[in-house]
Amino acid sequence: MNKKIRNIILGLVAAVVLVTGSIKVIPHLALKESKIEHVEGESMVEVKGAIDIQQGEVLVAESATKELHLDTDTLDIRVVDKDTQKEWTSKVELPSNNKEKSIVNISYLSGDNKKHEWDAYANVIEPGNYNIDQVENGVKLSLYFQTSSKKPDQLLPSYLSAEHLENRFYAEIDKLGKDGIISEKQVTNYKNILKKVYIKDLVKGGFKIIDSNSLPPSAVKQLNEMVQLIGYTEEMVKADNEAAGLDIEIPQVASFKVVVDVLLDGEDLVINVPTSECTSGNDYFALQNIEVYSTFGYASSDKVEEGYIMIPDGAGALFELNTYNSSYPQYSRPVYNNTYYDQMYQMPTFKENLHMPVFGMTYGKDANATHGFMGIIESGAELASVNVRLGTNDISTGGNVNNKVYSSVDLLQYSRVKLMGPYSDNDSRYLAATDKIDMDYTVRYKLFDEAVTYFNMANAYKEYLVEKHDLTMSYTTEPKMYLDVLGALTIPARIVGIPYDKTISMTDYKQAQAIVEELSDMNLVLNYEGAFFGGEKTGLPTKAKLVKENGSNKDLEALMNMVAEKNDEIFFGTDLMTVKDTSYPFDAKVHGLYNYDSKPVEIYDYDYTTGKFSPEFDPTYRIHPKFFGNIVDRFVAGTQELSNIAIGDVPNTYYASYKEEEVLNPIEANQMIESGLAKLDENKVLAFNNPNMNTLPYCDYAVNISRESSNYGTMYTSIPFRQLVMNGLVEYTTLNANMSKESMDYFLLQALEVGSYPKFTVSATNQDVLKDSPYREYLSVDYNTLKPEMEALYTEYVEAFNTIGTTEIKNHRLLDAGAFETEYANGTKVLVNYNPYPVQVEGRTLDAVGYEIIK
Repeated sequence: MNKKIRNIILGLVAAVVLVTGSIKVIPHLALKESKIEHVEGESMVEVKGAIDIQQGEVLVAESATKELHLDTDTLDIRVVDKDTQKEWTSKVELPSNNKEKSIVNISYLSGDNKKHEWDAYANVIEPGNYNIDQVENGVKLSLYFQTSSKKPDQLLPSYLSAEHLENRFYAEIDKLGKDGIISEKQVTNYKNILKKVYIKDLVKGGFKIIDSNSLPPSAVKQLNEMVQLIGYTEEMVKADNEAAGLDIEIPQVASFKVVVDVLLDGEDLVINVPTSECTSGNDYFALQNIEVYSTFGYASSDKVEEGYIMIPDGAGALFELNTYNSSYPQYSRPVYNNTYYDQMYQMPTFKENLHMPVFGMTYGKDANATHGFMGIIESGAELASVNVRLGTNDISTGGNVNNKVYSSVDLLQYSRVKLMGPYSDNDSRYLAATDKIDMDYTVRYKLFDEAVTYFNMANAYKEYLVEKHDLTMSYTTEPKMYLDVLGALTIPARIVGIPYDKTISMTDYKQAQAIVEELSDMNLVLNYEGAFFGGEKTGLPTKAKLVKENGSNKDLEALMNMVAEKNDEIFFGTDLMTVKDTSYPFDAKVHGLYNYDSKPVEIYDYDYTTGKFSPEFDPTYRIHPKFFGNIVDRFVAGTQELSNIAIGDVPNTYYASYKEEEVLNPIEANQMIESGLAKLDENKVLAFNNPNMNTLPYCDYAVNISRESSNYGTMYTSIPFRQLVMNGLVEYTTLNANMSKESMDYFLLQALEVGSYPKFTVSATNQDVLKDSPYREYLSVDYNTLKPEMEALYTEYVEAFNTIGTTEIKNHRLLDAGAFETEYANGTKVLVNYNPYPVQVEGRTLDAVGYEIIK
């Protein structure tokens, strides 16, 4: 071959390699990664000295108002208010099982992928396997979980000759009997147990061990006693197995250390678990979940006749004490939907999530309450759950007398992944699990020493958030209407029969300006959705570019000027961590979150008729949080002319990634998310869609806040706990009044009851163009059709709001099922009735879905 031609060919090959190589590399360079900062929990305290165990109850800490007592025999705690002598205790008078005697209950996974549960009473307290150390303002407890007995194959060799069996065991038992160390009865029992453990090996002629699970627990316990008495050790077991030519691995024995700090912090009780100090005795077993002081603050049905448990399910919900129902024996829900990636292919059991890491209980109702408490999970909420166990006076149905509400925490996350896919008929599975996650799991208990209601709890939580995040309280004195205005959407289209994606603007800038002009008598807050990154079908957000289909810069400027002239507000909405447009440079393997199967998470629309994800349309992907910092930097730089931004996805999404070689645990992920949101908050005025409480401090508007709970079987009523906490921290809206089965009056009631802004989603273009598209939820968004209803609702809302005069809530209480009273700071009271029938309350008749204002 001619040398010149050969060089040309080689040059072309090199060019092709360079180009194709670049294509592979560029997705990696499209966004910069942030370094993952690993979190390590550590004890909050410094040890000052040991406290003897099993000496009864001792005073271990004292503040100006409270005393903390510890029972050194059981490790139960009791907090006493010095002035009122009110008490909160973990010590159950009538425990129904060992778990109710235990200050800690654990779950752990074994190497054979099985899950086990242990309670501290049997495995720690009874054998005395614990230490108590005095620390500043409390105690540090070290609990050593270990089984009290081993199985036969851990105690005895798998094969013995007849002679060895006689000399090593039977003769030794006889000797103990002759020396008077054991009784004749014990001699007989031990020999009988050995005869049950070993059977004749017809091949070798000696004796082999039988199935170790065939012995009753009492016999296993006696076998453990026997080997200790004759001094037969695990090393001897190994030696005898080897002598018989057996290479048998002796089953591992589970053992764990759990550390708990119990402290008085002024008025509050603080319980902390530094998970980095919680260890396993070997790698075969891994701690998975811990319940700490699950009985603290419990209420017995024979002592507390009335009262309720508050949980943050949806807007909030109450369970009445003593209403156990065997059909709904327990309530357990993950905070922030933290089991999402394990459960994502299953139909949701509950319609609402837990957006706040709190729970509480009152002893008695309203003014008749004697006292109560509220728990705040202030660290580790990303892995926590809230649990409720109701009591009953009639234990014949399977319940017990004790009412409890408490939290628990996962020390590792896991999923049993179907080998052939989530909907396969083949049920073969494997266990995918994270390593133990180091953190401080901290629960702060607010202790109320007088009559307490859910409103008092909401106020206490609000004050806690203000102090923790240095927030400023403010209240509006004018009514507002919040509008989501649909901008750019991507719909399927065809050209000469060939399908393609077409981006359209449902409401361009000129049309949005016309809507603002037509609604000139309203105080409006607009969220112009689909403004960036290709509109609602977002791609990889490398550059904050406005969608051209929404109009020109001149049109945008005219819209913003009109909004400013009216003293309205306009936000520009987008998703920042959701990818629907998977075209270049997005690469799911590079930029996406990974699920437990070590594949990028793909999210399809959920079909409630089949109970499965339906792949009718393309999947959605979630971006890995390691890119969020760079996304925020680019977004802030590219939107300098726009000060108000609405974020649809990040504030309410649970982030974690389970790629086998690069696990990002939820604690680390949340640090990255909050860091990015804090930077956004420094540069923008923010509206968040349905934010979780950990993201709320970074926004000014909280949008799409439900007034409902999941209405679980034993729940008594829904309450607006979430709105009461938000009141004064942020401005907040209802759900869409035009995209609900509820009447407009239902949303008017919320506006008057809790200071929410009524909300609509509107489009200047009729929604008919969206049929056969992924946007079928927009069934009734046509602005021209909605306008009369919007005006009617707003007119009545403004008239009522002007009578009320403020959004600052002074008190809120339940009057009857579905009927509530709100007292505002200026003394005005609003009575609302959500029932579809009239009710009599406070000497008044409230119409169905009606209200009355008492000035």
